[in-house]
Amino acid sequence: MAIDIESLLDAEIVKTEEDARTQTLLVTLLLDAVEPSKAQQKKLKFEHVTFYSRSEIPKEGYPVILEVSEVVPEIEKSFDNDQSRRRFKIDTTSGIVILEFESCELID
Repeated sequence: MAIDIESLLDAEIVKTEEDARTQTLLVTLLLDAVEPSKAQQKKLKFEHVTFYSRSEIPKEGYPVILEVSEVVPEIEKSFDNDQSRRRFKIDTTSGIVILEFESCELID
């Protein structure tokens, strides 16, 4: 399923769950958090994650997604160099996240 990247902008990242056994990353988002009465909680599921890097900037409260880009700096790794995998660089108010994964979908 294709993800509408624009719909993720300004979403709050409420929770991140990693499952190393299945290489799955679940990110719980609060969409439309600007107007609390319209806020929706959704999960973004990344499958077969082979790279996950996060830089952190101290911040109070939940991180907010500022930008999502498929243009990612070169990733150095010596395993699973499958060029068909997708990559995201996610800029948030608390730092930068870089992901390499096979697929992702927005679930309820």
